[in-house]
Amino acid sequence: MNDPNIDIGTLKEQLYQTLKQNRLLQEELEATNRGLIALTMELEAKKEEIQAITQQLWQAARMATVGELAARIAHELNNPLTTVSLRVESLIAQVPYDVPQQRQLQIISQEVERMATLVKNLLDFSRRNQRQISIIDICLEIERSLELISYHFRKNRIIIERDYQPELPLLPADRQELQQLFLNLFTNAGDAMPQGGTLTIRIYAKHADADWVAVDIADTGMGIQPDDLPRVMEPFFTTKPEGKGTGLGLPICRRIVQSHHGMITIASKAAKGTTVSVNLPVIDGGSAEPYPELF
Repeated sequence: MNDPNIDIGTLKEQLYQTLKQNRLLQEELEATNRGLIALTMELEAKKEEIQAITQQLWQAARMATVGELAARIAHELNNPLTTVSLRVESLIAQVPYDVPQQRQLQIISQEVERMATLVKNLLDFSRRNQRQISIIDICLEIERSLELISYHFRKNRIIIERDYQPELPLLPADRQELQQLFLNLFTNAGDAMPQGGTLTIRIYAKHADADWVAVDIADTGMGIQPDDLPRVMEPFFTTKPEGKGTGLGLPICRRIVQSHHGMITIASKAAKGTTVSVNLPVIDGGSAEPYPELF
């Protein structure tokens, strides 16, 4: 039986209010859930950022330690190497050219020279000299570097193909360091093509948050094995045969690029060649005034 004391309208209103409160609670829960999801994603992003920064700090500390060690080793080796080199030169001058000992002395001299090159690379790797920043034309600096190695390329039947974008902006950079950078990269490319091949140099402007000039150096050589690719810019790691590389060329390249606030990446496929991409920040205008305070 229906209770005459119960007001149906009141019940409907109470039910409506209850459903309304439930909807509000559900909306609040959904909003809270969305906030938690966003917060979780933000925390994940921060975690990745912290991991990246930690990795960079670890790498920087490692490179500083390696650089200090390299400098000490180089200085310790320099004096005895100079003494050995002078003594060998003296013996070569005294021994007749057609006797067997002459050949042995020549071999010793070559090995001493190779060790001296390693010492020089160690010193280059460890140095932090004051840079001489000026405004340069990247295409002109590439051509100057190519002139220094052109004989080696012709001798080894390496063809150079150029793809230079016209009217590129100028760069604030240390001319000597860039020459060392490109000579190292050209030498590596040449070594990867012992039977000849094609070296393609592409220079073009990139526009993102800031202006950049990109230099892509692509060879048709033997390429780099996938397992070796992540390690090629580690100090003293080399894919070249024993006695042919010091493992410091690419680390020096990376240090030079990073000191210019740039980026360097390497892409390679075994037996299909390697492409090294260097991205450097640029300036607008054509001022030839030096930029002593840029870095």
